[in-house]
Amino acid sequence: MSAEDFLIIDDPTDGDGLSPDAVAAVDPSGLIDTIIGLGEQLSNGWTAAREALEPFSATLAASGFDRIAVCGMGGSAIGGDIVAAAVPSFGAPFVTVRGYALPGWAFSHTLIVAVSYSGNTEETLSCVRSAIEHGSRPVCVTSGGTLAELAAAHDLPLVTVPGGLQPRAALGYLTAAVAAAVDAACLVGGLGRQVSEAAHLLCNMATLFDPEIAAPTNRAKGLAARLHKRLPLIYGAGLTTVPARRWKCEINENAEMPAFYAELPELDHNELAGWTVVPNGVEVVIVALDDPLGDPRLTRRMDATLEIMGPRVADVVRVPARGERPLARVLSSAYIGDAASFYLAVMNGVDPTPVSAIERLKTSLADDPAGE
Repeated sequence: MSAEDFLIIDDPTDGDGLSPDAVAAVDPSGLIDTIIGLGEQLSNGWTAAREALEPFSATLAASGFDRIAVCGMGGSAIGGDIVAAAVPSFGAPFVTVRGYALPGWAFSHTLIVAVSYSGNTEETLSCVRSAIEHGSRPVCVTSGGTLAELAAAHDLPLVTVPGGLQPRAALGYLTAAVAAAVDAACLVGGLGRQVSEAAHLLCNMATLFDPEIAAPTNRAKGLAARLHKRLPLIYGAGLTTVPARRWKCEINENAEMPAFYAELPELDHNELAGWTVVPNGVEVVIVALDDPLGDPRLTRRMDATLEIMGPRVADVVRVPARGERPLARVLSSAYIGDAASFYLAVMNGVDPTPVSAIERLKTSLADDPAGE
């Protein structure tokens, strides 16, 4: 299978304005290189995380865990979602906690993985402190900060990931670290094979997204052109629900524009009715993330839904996942969204790395002693 076979989109656009010079003009930090390098990051992250957890592996394996809770926010949380989607037959609670408090059941027989790229995410730190108070020993994943200090003070398992990135750009490291923690606890078999396949697939796909490659060969550039100055709705189903969320967040943060996601079959019970009357002046484009190996009932629903929605919106794009095992399919589905959101930022003329609105909010909350 050639690299071109990994991603097939019916794409008539040419991605004008996305030359290497245009990319360099808005990307001084080189985010595109980090995005393209996801496969290598995943592979290196897996090796490093397994080595970091080796001294704790016997204790983790003997802990009798039968459920998993990953604590994180934003780009630090998505790795938990991805690993959960990669093990659909786990058969026990596997949740991502996006907030200040762990569920009550998480203090017993639960592998807790705390992920904060900066190490200073207040919601995640709250969960960790609570877990410690209840006698749990979370696996900590961070580049430093307070979370690393807590891990050292309480002799907690610690995976240190490379610093200097935005959390969302550390997707490979953070996903690999969560997977390595689950593997060390012997809760799921075969994760090493899943990581290997996914890393190989993503490295092959990387040739499609390089700034030197013009659309339509560069599928991410062509997709960005179709999303430009439009309102993206990202639809996922089953395994592609997590990538749909990732697409939405990457468009928000990289391209600094609104985007929304929903999942089948739930959206057929509400959202389907909500786009009968589209607000004047709004051009909506649906990006449907397909899983060729997924539940055929969901495929039929996606087909029927798009048949109804198609005439109501400006454009519909279907993006198939690639790979055999679940992790490869989840990450391949998310990968083009990461790249497309970057090229969308270039078309919008914004630096895709800073998140000034989020930083202003953090500053505002830090300045408010009452936390109100």
